[in-house]
Amino acid sequence: MTEVFLGRLVKAFGIRGEVKFHPSDDFWADALKSKHLVIRQETSRGIEERPITFPKCRQHHNSYIVRIEGVATRNQAEAMVGGEIFVDEENLDIDLPDRRLPFQVIGTTVKTEDGDVVGRVTSVVFSSAHDVYEVTGDEGSFLLPAVPEFIVAHDARKREMIVRLLPGLIDQ
Repeated sequence: MTEVFLGRLVKAFGIRGEVKFHPSDDFWADALKSKHLVIRQETSRGIEERPITFPKCRQHHNSYIVRIEGVATRNQAEAMVGGEIFVDEENLDIDLPDRRLPFQVIGTTVKTEDGDVVGRVTSVVFSSAHDVYEVTGDEGSFLLPAVPEFIVAHDARKREMIVRLLPGLIDQ
């Protein structure tokens, strides 16, 4: 089971029980429509987890304002603050976005077209032009643009990526 961390409820919004939701790097807007969302929250009894649904949501700057099923007052909304929202990748009932999300590539083994392992994807750097993967291996780290000129194939099930390395991309 791969849990995808979608974001955190950060503060009550207004008086009708809405909450401001701050998305993670693995967030995509359609995820809020899932019927398999889970909230994990620290309480006086420890960490509790339960299902949650958002019947209404709207974008608000870089965050979202969400209405939570069963939450109708500001006091109830304030009690939700700090909750982290997750979805199980294997039980997705919504479509993934067209672009790869960090949870889909971090940990992926990176191989050259010749089959040599050069490392694993350790992070994703977002840029205005395209994403860039940080690959870390025995020889250190390097940045790999996430574009077809470099990424020949990506097998998400095997967690393998075949890449074409241009001269000078990796310090030798």
